[in-house]
Amino acid sequence: MGVSTPEQDQNSVIDLMQQGYVDAVQVIYNIFEQEPAAELLPTAEEYGVGILVRVVFDEGVLTGKYTADTRFAADDFRNNYFAGDRLARAVARVDKIKEDVAPYALSMPQAALQFALAHPGVSTVIPGIRSVYQAEANAAAADADPLPQALLEKLRQHAWMRGFWYGGK
Repeated sequence: MGVSTPEQDQNSVIDLMQQGYVDAVQVIYNIFEQEPAAELLPTAEEYGVGILVRVVFDEGVLTGKYTADTRFAADDFRNNYFAGDRLARAVARVDKIKEDVAPYALSMPQAALQFALAHPGVSTVIPGIRSVYQAEANAAAADADPLPQALLEKLRQHAWMRGFWYGGK
């Protein structure tokens, strides 16, 4: 049996893992959302629970393709997710991540995917794709050499506790 964690309390499934009720958990884990690495991912590893990472690109912003001026179609859910000043704040943080990634000749999608896959508790990542090119690039990132430890340490410094976007909007 598999479950998906609620966004606001991903650790709520830890008891289910420890009691053997679930075989797999789908969780949000990315360069910004690193809380699962503290307890949930180690617990999954200890109890042999598979972890499927979702939202690895944080609704696309961790691909590095957005700017503060990016606009979404009127019916696109990202209008709410990135409402008010949220997109500008996220892009500013991504720009700092780009500075850390640049010396390693990686794209932002590669860095985001490899960051999630670097944790030993992660079984697989479900990245969003909109083209054959993106599908091929994502698959190649999964097959690439692991991120250097120095870069992983830098990326861990970009954790961003948003609750759900405290302030702003």
